Amino acid sequence: KWTDKPVPALDEEMLAELAAEPAVIEEEKAALNWGTADVLYKSEAIDSFGQKYLLGVYENKEDAKKAFVAWNKEYETAREDMKDEMQQWGKQAQAMMDADVDAQERIQKALEEARR
Repeated sequence: KWTDKPVPALDEEMLAELAAEPAVIEEEKAALNWGTADVLYKSEAIDSFGQKYLLGVYENKEDAKKAFVAWNKEYETAREDMKDEMQQWGKQAQAMMDADVDAQERIQKALEEARR
């Protein structure tokens, strides 16, 4: 309840306006199969981190499988791109560390002291 007061009844003018509106809009009816299909198939994907993705709800298994295959292809491509980016980042970080001779000497000195 949003209010403690009783809600007033709809007047005749409002009821007439609502009666003029179609209950089902034909353009939307084709796009929404929720109330018309006997069986629906949900296509879901779970990534390597356990995150679930709802890819869609379809009227047949083939469409659900197509959606998953398309998502998986894109996911694998993004995963390879991320792997390449991480390798490039690692090379840049290693190059920065190799260029900083003073930091290398400090690290070597700290390691030697830690061994003693």
